[in-house]
Amino acid sequence: MSKEDVSKLEQSLSKKAIKGVLLNTNKMDDDTFLSLYPLCKKHPLVEHAYIYDDDVYPFSKSIYYELGAFYLQEPSAMIPPSLLDLKEDDIVLDICSAPGGKSIHSSFLKNNKGIIISNDISYQRCLKTIENVEKLGIGNIIVTCNDFSKIYINYLNYFDKIIIDAPCSGSGMFRKDDKFKKDWSYNKVIKYQAIQKELILYAYNMLKPGGKMVYSTCSYSMEEDEEVIEYLLSKSDAQIEKIKENDLFCINKLKPYGVHLFPFKFDGEGHYICLISKPIDNIKRVKKIENDKNNLFSLLLKKTSYQGAYKENDYLFIYPHDFNEKGLNILRKGVMVGKIIKNNIPKLELHYARFIDSYINEYNLNLSECEQYINNHSLNVKLDKGLYLLKYNNLNLSFATCNNEQIKNWYPKSKYIKKYN
Repeated sequence: MSKEDVSKLEQSLSKKAIKGVLLNTNKMDDDTFLSLYPLCKKHPLVEHAYIYDDDVYPFSKSIYYELGAFYLQEPSAMIPPSLLDLKEDDIVLDICSAPGGKSIHSSFLKNNKGIIISNDISYQRCLKTIENVEKLGIGNIIVTCNDFSKIYINYLNYFDKIIIDAPCSGSGMFRKDDKFKKDWSYNKVIKYQAIQKELILYAYNMLKPGGKMVYSTCSYSMEEDEEVIEYLLSKSDAQIEKIKENDLFCINKLKPYGVHLFPFKFDGEGHYICLISKPIDNIKRVKKIENDKNNLFSLLLKKTSYQGAYKENDYLFIYPHDFNEKGLNILRKGVMVGKIIKNNIPKLELHYARFIDSYINEYNLNLSECEQYINNHSLNVKLDKGLYLLKYNNLNLSFATCNNEQIKNWYPKSKYIKKYN
């Protein structure tokens, strides 16, 4: 970088962090979003994504956020999945995914079809991914908690696309949170470089010939960025895919692998992105493990495009299609439909409510009723006795039962009182 650019970068770190919002187009289209939030600015590189000022639009307190109409994500972090040319039938691995942002974006790009393995080594962080997946009504994400260095041999040449949002020293996040600045050291850079080199090599071994892999960090350090890519090139037949040139990108002229995003040039935090491909050869993909279909739920499956169902601890799940599960510690496989309570009739869960398009009995809440319900209150509403899909402004909220006098509350319990705008 020139001295002038270094100075600009230093100055940009004292400014306010930029926020981003990614539309769940299954729930809300761009025109509707902009009619509600006209001061949002379109993301320059990603479709259905916007940049906003949280002093103007506190989206984390929006009722539409609670209902899964959009996902809040840092603008630079939105770019990697959009570079992969994702197909609906691709089997995708997001190897360090929690809290799930790049997996969620990939699902949007794949129209909630195919399979995405959203993995993290931290169990607690995986739980946050599950929470986000449920809220957004996503059905093609399989949440796993694995150290893939121990099981990658089961997936050689298997995945069509792989996302590596590598753990890093976090210098690109300095202005987002002071904890990154206080915790940073050069020793930390070197520590993470060793992890990144191991990670990128076994991930590449799992990439299908002809497949693509995107490597990203939120670090400014060449040791964690270009040098990790150089290591992969020295140990494999990996090829670097050129990312389309854009004035918002910066490229290391001495090591032109991938692109950098700097806050003084792009409305987002610091990010490094490199797109990698594996040459096509005669290696065959690992054969998928076929699971038996459970015919008991065939009627339920006919109502969706999903092909598989299974029961676990009395809970019913559905998923898009079978995949290789060898060695995977699966925390969530597809959509949690509900708990089987009697006669194989499930008590339908929030995840299924957010996933489906419609239900035989529906009731539209006003904003006050919706807020009361989210805060775990039953509603004094007279409806015919039965099970209802509750909605607000055409967005699915939750299932609930009515006993002629009252709508019983099924919403997940919260210790916080939530208020919305």
